[in-house]
Amino acid sequence: MSWFWYKLLGSILLISCVLNTSGQELKPIAKVPTDAELLRVDNFGKLYLVSQNEISLLDPAGKFIVRNSNKLYGKISDLDASNGLELLLFFKDLSQVIFLDNQLAEKGKKLSLEEIGFDQVTLACTSHGMGVWLFDQTRFELTRVDQNGKFTSKSGNLMQVLGFAPQPNFMREYNNWVYLNDPKRGILVFDNFGAYYKTIPIKNVDYFQIKEHRVFHTKDQYYISFDTKELKFDTLFNFEVKNKGVFITKNQLNILNDKELNLFEYRR
Repeated sequence: MSWFWYKLLGSILLISCVLNTSGQELKPIAKVPTDAELLRVDNFGKLYLVSQNEISLLDPAGKFIVRNSNKLYGKISDLDASNGLELLLFFKDLSQVIFLDNQLAEKGKKLSLEEIGFDQVTLACTSHGMGVWLFDQTRFELTRVDQNGKFTSKSGNLMQVLGFAPQPNFMREYNNWVYLNDPKRGILVFDNFGAYYKTIPIKNVDYFQIKEHRVFHTKDQYYISFDTKELKFDTLFNFEVKNKGVFITKNQLNILNDKELNLFEYRR
């Protein structure tokens, strides 16, 4: 076993009925029964549960606020709630991007990706300045457009830039950097012009969350933080059951599993 895995396993903190971290007990806040498939959080601490074509908005304490259900566009592929005042909703099967306000109402504008020349967009996320990042799997290209579909930045063919064909499954922008998750290669980082910068050595994950200089992610039953400055992994928890989504908000840990959403007070 390598030194990395010894260090990783040595830092594991077990979770049973009560969660603990660094000797501090995590206090339960709420438990919300749900069969949702995705959990997302915004910059205000609000929670979003996504199931098929339905979104439920909850306040930080887990209290239901409002629901949006629209069958016109099919199954929701992703919800980017990075900006809680304007949400980005992506429907991969119909190549549509919809924008919602903070009450889940459509804002009267949408992007039909095929109409602006894209063949097979597999990922979409919010960008600064009312922009949208798109990843086209046939061109292996990362493209930024405004909400009217006007092109602003392009990476070029990433197979030529990287030397391999990326197969990403998740994408987010944070502080004007674009993070493209390729489970086999790691998290590929690009600047706001689409130029490749570096790869963060986190592999075999489905999603991540970035807060300041840390990347939080789950791998198997572990919840891990990677410090991008010190290049160090820190295993925060070991879960006894598989989770669909784990996200940190202000002083709170939010965990979605097959049966419920669990909210805990969490201070580091």
